[in-house]
Amino acid sequence: MRKVISVIAMLLGAVALVVGIGQKTFWAPPETVTATMPQLDGSAPLTLIESSVNSENLAPVELVISGDGEFTASLGRSTDVDAWVDDAAHVSVTGIDTENHQMQASFVDGKKDVPNPQGADIFYDSQTADGTMTYRWTSPDAGDWSLLLAADGKAAAPTNISVTYANNAAMPLALPLIIVGALLLVFGLALLVMRTGKASPGAPASKSNTQHSIAAAAVVALAVSGVAVPMAPKDDASASPSETAASETAASDSPSADEKQAPAEFPYLTEEQLSRILADVQKQIGKADESQNATDLDSRAEGAFKYIRSSRYDILKDDVKVNKPLTLNTSVLRSAAVPNDSEAKFPRVISVVTAKDSDADTLPIAMTLQQDSARDNYKVVFAEQMLPGASFPGIAVGDPSIKQLDADAEGLQQTPTEALVTMADVLTNEKSKNKDKFADSEFIKAIHADQKSESKEANEAKVKYTRTVNNNDTKAISTPDGGAIVTGKLTQKVVFERTKDADPLKGTDDLTQKLLGKSSSTGDVEITYAEPVMIYVPADGSDEKMQLIAAEVVLLDAKEVK
Repeated sequence: MRKVISVIAMLLGAVALVVGIGQKTFWAPPETVTATMPQLDGSAPLTLIESSVNSENLAPVELVISGDGEFTASLGRSTDVDAWVDDAAHVSVTGIDTENHQMQASFVDGKKDVPNPQGADIFYDSQTADGTMTYRWTSPDAGDWSLLLAADGKAAAPTNISVTYANNAAMPLALPLIIVGALLLVFGLALLVMRTGKASPGAPASKSNTQHSIAAAAVVALAVSGVAVPMAPKDDASASPSETAASETAASDSPSADEKQAPAEFPYLTEEQLSRILADVQKQIGKADESQNATDLDSRAEGAFKYIRSSRYDILKDDVKVNKPLTLNTSVLRSAAVPNDSEAKFPRVISVVTAKDSDADTLPIAMTLQQDSARDNYKVVFAEQMLPGASFPGIAVGDPSIKQLDADAEGLQQTPTEALVTMADVLTNEKSKNKDKFADSEFIKAIHADQKSESKEANEAKVKYTRTVNNNDTKAISTPDGGAIVTGKLTQKVVFERTKDADPLKGTDDLTQKLLGKSSSTGDVEITYAEPVMIYVPADGSDEKMQLIAAEVVLLDAKEVK
């Protein structure tokens, strides 16, 4: 009877093992499954695939996208992509129904005509395909990322999308069957090797050995089946004082509910995006410099930078001998103040320092760029060669301390607007009461020397200098030490007032004579200059002085005023 039970146990154990192992191998479900799109009413120029589709639970996610003709898939931070979509009609793909293997999507009505998002600055990457694209979704950085599909902004965006992801379907009986089968085999084998009969002096030891053998076999069977035998749990009272203290410390260091809910902040741009943008800035501004056509500046310039450069193009076309505009070279990125923000707020401002090479003797170029909205690209609003001896804080892209500041931001020695007003006063008045607020600068000294010389050679005319700040051009970004980089434009007006017996005023150079329309004037003359400047403003309480980083004087106009 014992042998019959042993054979039955082993047969049942073998069957259970085969079925359990089969569910883990040859009867296992496929490693991946595919979800497809539902039927939707209506078409839209955009298809928005939200970050929830790229769930960590389904990774890796692979999308197959099909469309009629050429289309683009653009990846960007979710808040930025949402800002770009704005009020446009779009198909919103929000997730995957893993039970029914169907994508969750809906149609959102709105504007039917939008720009083509291909290559827009706000996107980390844009890929183009004709007909079909296989897109393996990998997020380049922490945070939520979304994918935007578009044809040309007018035609319907692709909606024929399927998503392949890891199949998490489980075979819940596989492991229990393997365990039960292994135990039945051990039980059956044990019955076969057990002996019956009278006890002898050595019997207890034999019985003990048999029991030990059965226990050992059971443990081996469990190990083979993939079940770990846990260690005996420790009693709370057995914990040492040091372990208790460590546990309490870990609990006290854990973030509070408010801290957990605080939104993460990310830089406006990744380093890859910034490098791509700066390369295009160099290309487009270089193209405009070559053609001397102001309309060629539209894609990458605005504000004071565009106005000053356009004026220089007009002068160069008149064959007046003046220096050509500074060539922008962005080959090497030396520093980048890229603010961090958790929301899609615009306009956005960044400041960078670039150079043609890494040679320490090469004077770098300090630039400030602005993005007016999610659909606009970054445009240069300030670009000047850094002054000899000036310094720009070394800042890495993604430094979490960098913030965009308002023109009236506090926490600095002076607000950005006040700092520019002080700069204007120091440039205008050599004996200004504010002169000690700025570090020594050869540029400031040169301005004072030129003004002295100009006043002395004014043919007995009285010379008056005034400078004003154009508030629309004021931009500010914080630095890691609590200070700020401030860029802006000063407008300088120089008025020559002839006295009754003074000789006619003579133009001192070809450009002044060209703008004036003659070589001399018997009336009063007003000359207008633009002075774009970048300054560093230390944090409030710092012993440092404000510093002029970059500046230029550009003659804009000369005219008789009476």
